[in-house]
Amino acid sequence: MEAKTHQIDKIVYSLWTKPSGNILKNAVNWHSPKAQLACLALSVLTSKAFFSEIELVTDSEGWEVIKQLNLPFTSVKTILDDIPESQYDFWALGKIHAYKAQDKPFVHLDNDAILWKGLPKWALDAPIFVQNTEDKNWFKSAYASEIEHATSILSYFPKNWNKTKEAYCTGIFGGTDLDFIQRYCKEALKFINDKRNADAWKTIENKGSYCIIFEQYILACLIQYYKKDTVFFDKYLNKKRLRNLGYTHIWGAKNDKNIEAILLKRLKQEDPKTLERVLKLFKQKADIKAA
Repeated sequence: MEAKTHQIDKIVYSLWTKPSGNILKNAVNWHSPKAQLACLALSVLTSKAFFSEIELVTDSEGWEVIKQLNLPFTSVKTILDDIPESQYDFWALGKIHAYKAQDKPFVHLDNDAILWKGLPKWALDAPIFVQNTEDKNWFKSAYASEIEHATSILSYFPKNWNKTKEAYCTGIFGGTDLDFIQRYCKEALKFINDKRNADAWKTIENKGSYCIIFEQYILACLIQYYKKDTVFFDKYLNKKRLRNLGYTHIWGAKNDKNIEAILLKRLKQEDPKTLERVLKLFKQKADIKAA
């Protein structure tokens, strides 16, 4: 009997530089830009062993930097140049455009996540694949007030808005159901771009706080409305189980003062040449600081 070929054999990374400006000087939600680039390099190098296609979705400025690292991308798209300046505060918007650009089964991995063992076999044909359901207390503290505020000032909302009481973390996201993923991307972008919401968005100063809404809450709304089969890495975020599966998501530790040294040390173990390239971007040499 011929062995089954799994559908998901492509991994996608995205890097949108506009929210931070110069990615060698600033990194949104990271302790340092050096830590961000070291983690991205480490993640991509690890993924090489498990995926035949590795794509980077970025903008021209991002590619000018990343190409100097000589990472094993099989394709690069600079489509994030097309996002208008008025939306630069929506720092997660580049991910939506990266999802939307896919025409075959894929998983997208955040820059602060690493798949040490690739995807488990049970995930390789998932219609929709996400990391986990957000904790109920976290949903109440991080999502509920933004949803309530949006409901009071915006005019266009996707299906199941304010009925769904969950959100799905997309540290890793993708699947084989491309029709649904395209529908989700369309709705997330419409939430931001619809003319009926334009004036209200102008009144919101901290637009970045709505990234989890259009990316993770709207995803849950649509999955539940259309009753889509969804596979979770671990639905209730059992971190021990995730570690056993070979999945690391740094999350809030991105801002820890020690994270840069930890990532540089691991990158040195895995690929000293790539470490040299990372440090060269910052005019440094691979010395004792990364040992």
